[in-house]
Amino acid sequence: MASNKKEVSRSRAFMSNTFWSLLLQVVTLAVGFIVPQVIIKVYGSETNGLVSSLTQFVGYISLVEAGISAAAVFALYDPISRGDAKGVSVVVSSAKRFYYKSGFLFTVAALALAVLYPLLIDLGGLSPSRVFVLVLSLCATGFLDFFTLAKYRVLLTADQKNWVIQIATIIYKILYAIVVVVVAGLGVSVEIVYLAAIVPIVIRSVVLIVYTRRVFPEVDFCADSSGFNLPQRWDALYLQILGAIQNGAPIIIATFVTDSLSMVSVFSIYLLVANGVRNAVSSVTQGTQASFGDVIARGQSETLRAAFSEFQVVSYTATAVLCSVAFVLIMPFITLYTSGIDGVRYYYTSIGFLCIFEVLLYHLKTPQGLLVIAAGMYRETRVQTTIQAALLLLCSIVLGLQWGVPGILAGVCISDLYRTVDLIFFVPARITGTKPRHTIKLIGLCLLGCLITCAPFMAIGVSCRNWFEWLAWGVAVGAWGLVACFAMYALFARTEITGLVERIKRMLHRS
Repeated sequence: MASNKKEVSRSRAFMSNTFWSLLLQVVTLAVGFIVPQVIIKVYGSETNGLVSSLTQFVGYISLVEAGISAAAVFALYDPISRGDAKGVSVVVSSAKRFYYKSGFLFTVAALALAVLYPLLIDLGGLSPSRVFVLVLSLCATGFLDFFTLAKYRVLLTADQKNWVIQIATIIYKILYAIVVVVVAGLGVSVEIVYLAAIVPIVIRSVVLIVYTRRVFPEVDFCADSSGFNLPQRWDALYLQILGAIQNGAPIIIATFVTDSLSMVSVFSIYLLVANGVRNAVSSVTQGTQASFGDVIARGQSETLRAAFSEFQVVSYTATAVLCSVAFVLIMPFITLYTSGIDGVRYYYTSIGFLCIFEVLLYHLKTPQGLLVIAAGMYRETRVQTTIQAALLLLCSIVLGLQWGVPGILAGVCISDLYRTVDLIFFVPARITGTKPRHTIKLIGLCLLGCLITCAPFMAIGVSCRNWFEWLAWGVAVGAWGLVACFAMYALFARTEITGLVERIKRMLHRS
């Protein structure tokens, strides 16, 4: 009975986290489309390319966090599952201590970036002093995170309360877009726009800090943590580096390989769509890491195997449907989005296809990668992670020098493919105890579902004269994809579909 109640609790947390995560991705996607278009139309493509490039550099210097978040979340699973408030306090206090040290390094690195970037890159007409202010404005989120918010965020994440973070972030995103649109409309310089955009960041931090302290009054964020070091912190850093390389390297490499901020701006628009699809699929998986971590901490092997197999079906269905919609509609989107922007060509079919193909490959490994993190197997995957990062950098640079942005994307795809194959065998052998062929079957069904969904729409050719038509086609492709994928998994993964239905019934019965 207690086991069933805990399972229902985890299922409810998953549903709540998934709902708010999906809403966050919708808001993020909308803001991601609105803000660059405003910057391009008011300040030009070169300035948008500059902001995109700087944003990725800021993401890289955030690596001074050095695995604290992942290690702290993993360390919190056990004391939270036992209701050990003292143990939770020690972990959180230790995390705070490390965050303060990393925050100092982040501040130094941000100042270095603000000074050195103008010396290395053509600024497209902006003075070094203006770029200096722009860099510091873009670094504000990281600064506040290290010195105020991070220790609260890890506690909420480990306790499966991601939905709180997501609600606060939704508010922040909406306010951020409003500030950028209004202030840019006043005709002020671009660095002033991003200075003003710091205000919503502060509001989000205050909301999360107040909530966490009220919900966890028993947690002492200043507890004595001397003698306690976060386990696997440096091993977790390897996965964090990979994540940063995966997300930021393409823009960074394009900054130097193409030697054109206008081309970086073009690339960044395609990545808006790709990241929107990537995050939409990720919204289905967010919040499940803590649930799997809880199951692993309790040693519930059978529950883990059944739940993970069902989770793979959900994740791969979302991947097939959303990537299919993106394959069909990315070029019509580019046409509509860049209408009215003169002087720079934005229509590149090869870039559009490769951007979405990379997202598809990325999410074929997402379920397995999430389980590696939930199990805390950072050290055990260091070699594989290093190989993937090296492949991404080497192949992207070599192919990028030869073929530009399409070559960069091809390099990322190669690294994704390697890691997907590796995890297919690693997770069954080291975590779940299942057979690799089961995951291979589910991945095959995902790829087949994507092909079946896309084929009829690619055959007829989709063109859109306005956003209403674009949305209508999106609904049509998505609906057909859901039907096709559900039918396939119902036929060839009946156990998982039955398990999912039963899980939903139990959750509704206890609501």
